[in-house]
Amino acid sequence: MRIGLLGRVLVGAGVPTLVAVAAFGIMLGSIDAVRDAQGRVATSQEAVIAAEGLSRAVGDVALAQRGRLLGVADSAGAELAAADRVRAQAAALADLDLAGAGEQSRVADLTAASDAYLRRSQRGADPAEVLLAAVDHRLDAFLAQERAVAAEQERAASAATTRAVTAAGIGLAASLVAVVLVGIYLTRTVSLPIRRAGAVAGRFAAGDLDARLVTSGVGEVGDLERGLNAMAAALADARAELTASRARIVAADFRVRRSIERDLHDGLQQRLVALALDLRALRADAPESLREQVDEVATGIVEATEELRDFVHGIQPAALTESGLRAALRTLARRAALPVEVRADLAGRLPADVESAAYYFVSEALTNATKHARASYVEVVADVAGGLLTVVVRDDGVGGADRSAGTGLLGLADRIEALGGRLTVVSPPGAGTTLTATIPAALTG
Repeated sequence: MRIGLLGRVLVGAGVPTLVAVAAFGIMLGSIDAVRDAQGRVATSQEAVIAAEGLSRAVGDVALAQRGRLLGVADSAGAELAAADRVRAQAAALADLDLAGAGEQSRVADLTAASDAYLRRSQRGADPAEVLLAAVDHRLDAFLAQERAVAAEQERAASAATTRAVTAAGIGLAASLVAVVLVGIYLTRTVSLPIRRAGAVAGRFAAGDLDARLVTSGVGEVGDLERGLNAMAAALADARAELTASRARIVAADFRVRRSIERDLHDGLQQRLVALALDLRALRADAPESLREQVDEVATGIVEATEELRDFVHGIQPAALTESGLRAALRTLARRAALPVEVRADLAGRLPADVESAAYYFVSEALTNATKHARASYVEVVADVAGGLLTVVVRDDGVGGADRSAGTGLLGLADRIEALGGRLTVVSPPGAGTTLTATIPAALTG
């Protein structure tokens, strides 16, 4: 049967509780034993006191009897008073709750012997001396027994006290050990796995979807670890599919733009140039009154051709198509409205979609530096290393650029990330802006 996290916590909390309850029960039993032994000791002490009182009273009877025989005055009254004390001490001794083996019979025997002595002494019979000796003998035996009983009970009380203290100490130590062991167990099976899960979840949130948890947890903790791993795997698959689809969209867009560019350049643009040449040829044969109109039409066609050429170049710059990224970046720098230094360590061509993304990244960065950053100088650095194209655009403007504000930087980020790249923005207020684009690429020649 599977025990969940709650069950393990309850078991862990119940172990020290059971240990403490067991130790407490032993301690209570030992305390009851101590109380019982102390009660027995007190009863034995009372019996000893009563027996000693009986012994003194019997001695007083014998002394008063001798005085009466010698004619001592008031000896008879002293004898009667001493006899009353004997009876009172015997009754007190008989009323005690003596539970030891043979104690009640000894008390009965002692009180019977003392009563027999009193009756015989009151009649003045000689055998009273014999009975007195019997009473003394029984008293000595009873006192010796009660002292032994008291000593035994004191030892029992001491042993019970030791057991109570030992049980309390063992219970406390066992409870502490159980608490420590349960704490270690819960830390290893609950706390640490949850901490690891939290750390890996933080890596997931930061974009590291390749991180995985070791599924060593038990119960709900193991379910959590397996769930996080499954979620990360699903997110990684979704991200890979999204990146691939974005790359396909960008590549398709690039192919469409290149197709439009070729169609406009090879079709409509060439047709307009041919029409302009035809009009200029017809001008020589046209009447004088129509030549001005022919010139105006030819000029309009030339202007339309130039506008079309600019439009075509806006779709895909000729320098980029014909000469590559390095030449296109230098063309951008020459056309910029502020000084731009270009350092491009590119020995060959890159894939067309990569060159296009890098070109428009630099173009948008230069536009932002001119319009928003109020920069006086821009530096552009591009190089390829380890299969990555890195393009850095750094200006000395006012800074404070925010990637999430507006659509310019967001559009650049989408274009770059669609190719598996990454855009970073460092723009502290008053310290300029640095845009860095990294795109997987390899030189093609």
